[in-house]
Amino acid sequence: MRKGQRKVIALFIMPAFIMYGVFMVYPYIRAFYIGLTDWRGVSTQMSFIGLENFWTMLHDPYFWNALKNTSFFTVTNGTIVPVIALFFAVVMSRRLVWGARFFRIMYFFPNLISVVAIAVLWSFVLNPDFGILTNFLRILGMKSLPAWLGSVKTAPWCIVAVKVWAAVGFYMILYLSALEGIPTDLYDAAKIDGASEWKAFWHVTLPLLSEIMKVTVVFLLLNGFGTFAVVKIMTDGGPNRSTETMATYLYDNAFKFGKFGYATAIAIALFLITFVLALLSIRLQKRETVQY
Repeated sequence: MRKGQRKVIALFIMPAFIMYGVFMVYPYIRAFYIGLTDWRGVSTQMSFIGLENFWTMLHDPYFWNALKNTSFFTVTNGTIVPVIALFFAVVMSRRLVWGARFFRIMYFFPNLISVVAIAVLWSFVLNPDFGILTNFLRILGMKSLPAWLGSVKTAPWCIVAVKVWAAVGFYMILYLSALEGIPTDLYDAAKIDGASEWKAFWHVTLPLLSEIMKVTVVFLLLNGFGTFAVVKIMTDGGPNRSTETMATYLYDNAFKFGKFGYATAIAIALFLITFVLALLSIRLQKRETVQY
């Protein structure tokens, strides 16, 4: 490469590095510093208090409750969504139902709606007085129905149901695109060898979907620990903090209680937990890529 070409390349690359440093690296560094202060968010004055915010976090029962709820949403979503999405993808790819193209659009439709709209929509659906779900069950003869979002037992599962409903379509499309890329010759060979549909799915389909499954797990991990809008709008962390997540607890500390330093410390903890779990997930799933 000529010297002049290197200068031209550097001329184009340097602004990108500068922009990345200003808008990505610096905010992270700044956030780590704010997490070590008692900043209230309304003044330029902040006192350095070291690891006091993190020490407070370790002894904060509400933080651990939020972490438990966040883990619950992450695990349930990470388990339910891939199973349902893969099931729908297989059904759509095999043309096992009439109007497969219509169902593809219908399942993907929630991804075209904002999360806020989805949360508001389901808040009306789950309303204990005039909600569609409640009235439908009453028509079927069920009289003693819970306040779906007002009960400690049902509220977390309602959040899970809404998040699953909103996410399945996206992952179904991912799996569907991967399934349509698998050569039919492999399935024909499996049939010749006497493999049943289930064995063909287990020994052909799943191994060839391993890479997209890795992506799915990481995406759902990040999505689960970032649960905020659905909970904030539908339950605001209630009832009795049964749906409070790390993101909503972080928000409340910052904008309700004016504890920006402590909220930033929670944000740092959230970032580190997510980052470590994502790395572990990739590490545990590390294997040779299946080629065909």
